[in-house]
Parts: sequence; structure tokens; C-alpha cells
Amino acid sequence: MRVYLKQSDVESDAGKQLLDLTVRIAMDGELDLDEIETLRDWLLANEANTQIAAIGYLRDIMTRVAADGVIDRDELIELHLAVERVVPPSHRPPIVEARKKREAARRERSKEARRVERKRENEERKRLREEESARKMRLRHSFAKVAGVTFPNDDGSERQTIIRRCKAGEHLILRHDPDNEYSELAIQVLRENGEQLGHAPEYLAERICQEIEAGYQAVGVIKDVTGGTWDKPTRGVNFLTVFLSGDVSREELQKYVVDTFAADGVELPGGERGDFAFSPSQARQPAKPWWKFW
Repeated sequence: MRVYLKQSDVESDAGKQLLDLTVRIAMDGELDLDEIETLRDWLLANEANTQIAAIGYLRDIMTRVAADGVIDRDELIELHLAVERVVPPSHRPPIVEARKKREAARRERSKEARRVERKRENEERKRLREEESARKMRLRHSFAKVAGVTFPNDDGSERQTIIRRCKAGEHLILRHDPDNEYSELAIQVLRENGEQLGHAPEYLAERICQEIEAGYQAVGVIKDVTGGTWDKPTRGVNFLTVFLSGDVSREELQKYVVDTFAADGVELPGGERGDFAFSPSQARQPAKPWWKFW
């Protein structure tokens, strides 16, 4: 259906007024609130005119899009295209060009806004990763099993007997043993009273030496004691090694250990009530730099 103003329409006063009004409000490529209200008022004043199809066409669209008292972006676009459609083809090219320029500018602004938002989100993610990395660098851990639990100690004590007295949550001293005949990287695993349970596995011993040389401390905590049953008489010890920087407080270390065990399904005696409290000073410096062992 043709709804644009024909030559016979613009020869009438109403048709000329509508042409002037639609060209004027659409020429800049967008409609604002004042222009929409001006068009609505004109359509209401001329709604009895049934000779010009464009009047009824615009009135019906205006009534529908403004029915709820709010004109959203999609309705605004629909109304603008309706106004554009009413304008005769001879007057339409600059209006279409202006609208396309406005749309291109709007898309560019939207694209730029999305780019800025993505950049902000990426920067925030990067910041969070850096914070998480920093937290992990300050506090890290590794689980392991004490090696050599069946051997006797140099003082004649039996490690199996000592392990029988151990319990989960007990703090361990990790001490470099430079005179060990089997490995220059050997790390003794000791109770706080000095009783030896065995050694850290070779891979962990090397890491402990490296971490301590890099300025970190190493703290051990018993996770659980295994064995001691009829079918598995040999007792073993699973333990946690925490590597921490010098600025980590005792409270941070304690919470980290509790949370790490909890994540592994282990609840320590006393938890955060204070029964499980220790000082980071338990970490022991190796007797000499690890890289000089060879």
C-alpha cells in the first residue's frame, strides 16, 4: 500500500503541512521527544482528514507505539521509518542518508562501548589472576608420604614406635640432612621433640631445598597415620608441606592449613579454635645452598 504523500496530497494545506513537518523532523536522521510530541499533536488535530492516507497511517502507528506511555528503541526506529515512508521519494534520499549515518555512528559507539567494557573485564580478570597468583606465591603446598618409615634411627629408636604416637594435625620439622649417605638433598621429617619419622621423598626434598634457598619457609603437618592393623601392620605417615613467604602471619598459615585439609576432606583436631596453632619459625634453612651439593 502506498502511504507516501502524493502530489495531489501536498497541494492541500494539510498535505503541505505534513510534508514540511515530516521532512523537518526526519532530516537529522533521528526523532527526539519534542519532535514526536509535535507530530502526535498535529495528527490528533488532523485525524478527521481521511483524504490523505499518510495521516491515518502515521496516526495508527503513533497510537500503538505510545499506548503504554513509553517509546523504546525498537518503537522509535519503527516510528522513524514510518515517517520516512510518508515522505515522497523525491524528498527521501537525504533523509535516508542522514538516518544511515546516525545508525552507523550509533553502531560505532556501541562497538566502542563493548570494546571498552571488554577491556575493563579483561583488566579485572588479569588483576584477579595476579592477586590469585600472588596469594599462591605466598602460600603453596604439596602432599607426600614420609619415606623410610621402617628403618631405625641413628640413635637406635624405632620409627614405627614413634609413628604410633603421632596424630593428625601434628606439626613437623623439615630439616636438611647434608651428611646423608644416600642423598645430598635429604630432608629429615621430625616431630617437634626431635624424633625422626623418616625422610621426605626425593622429589619433595629437592623442591624444599629450592624453595628455602629462594627465600621461602617450609612447614610440615601430619595429615593422617596409616596402617597399624592386622592386615597392614606397617604404619605410614601422610603429611602436608606448606611453602610460605616471610610475610605470612601465623594466623594466615593456620587458616591455610585448615582450609587445605578441609578441601581434601580432612578435619583437623580443634580446627580454627586455637588447638591447631603453630609458628612459621619451624621451617629450617638447609645447611648449605642446594646448588652447591654437587
